[in-house]
Amino acid sequence: MTRGKRVAPVSARPDPRAAAARAAAMARARSVRGTVRGSREEAQLQPKPRRRKSKFLVQLVVSATVLLCVVAAKITMPDITAKYSGEVLRLMGEETDFVAAFSAAGRAIGGEAAGEAIEELCIAVFGSDTVEISTTVDRTDAVYSADTTPERVEMQQQILGFDYVCPVEGELSSSFGYRDHPMAGQERFHYGLDLSAEEGAVIRAFADGTVLAVAESTELGKYVEVVHANGYTTLYAHCSRINASAGQSVKAGDPIAEVGSTGDATGNHLHFELCCDGTYLNPIYYVV
Repeated sequence: MTRGKRVAPVSARPDPRAAAARAAAMARARSVRGTVRGSREEAQLQPKPRRRKSKFLVQLVVSATVLLCVVAAKITMPDITAKYSGEVLRLMGEETDFVAAFSAAGRAIGGEAAGEAIEELCIAVFGSDTVEISTTVDRTDAVYSADTTPERVEMQQQILGFDYVCPVEGELSSSFGYRDHPMAGQERFHYGLDLSAEEGAVIRAFADGTVLAVAESTELGKYVEVVHANGYTTLYAHCSRINASAGQSVKAGDPIAEVGSTGDATGNHLHFELCCDGTYLNPIYYVV
């Protein structure tokens, strides 16, 4: 019996081309993963663009607030506004480049580089130099509110409904509102305003009306009171002489008294009060 020959198993020889293909594929996969990872890291490190919209809104709100403050100052402190308005206009006239100002305003409204445009607008209006503003505040320069204003006092301008004239040619020496009383040395509310003038200067009727009273007191000295249309009355105090009598009809501008320093007064001046149905009004709107 013939035995068959034992045949050794033949192992498969690796294909060099297949191995090379697998190696290349693995290399490409590693390269792709590395590229994706690098892109993600780069994206995380990339700074995000700033949002200028919120900054522009803040600047807009600040500008509107400043404008409202200016309007409030004009309404509640007309004497102070009138005192400094000329100087402000003079400075703006000297420093303002109106062409640059309107150009910058247009760019700011259009949203083109809003922050830079607003900065250019400020420079064009107020100049490039730093403006020094005094921080010294007079105690009489207060902004009045419902909490700080006494009863029966109205600080805002009213429509009188009739013609009127300035009662005397003089200078404003004391405003309507809180002040340090020159005689008492304490802070009190001044229910009129004082116009300083030479002794004997003519005091004229503020408007058409009828002389209500001619009298004299320790505080007001010699004074005259006139009633006008629509519930308005005026009072003229510290006079040296009264030239009208109770019940007399007067026209706006008629002489009714003369300036003096009678009563509680530190010098020659007219103390002038304006009331409407018992409420004291700020006369500054009508005499300056």
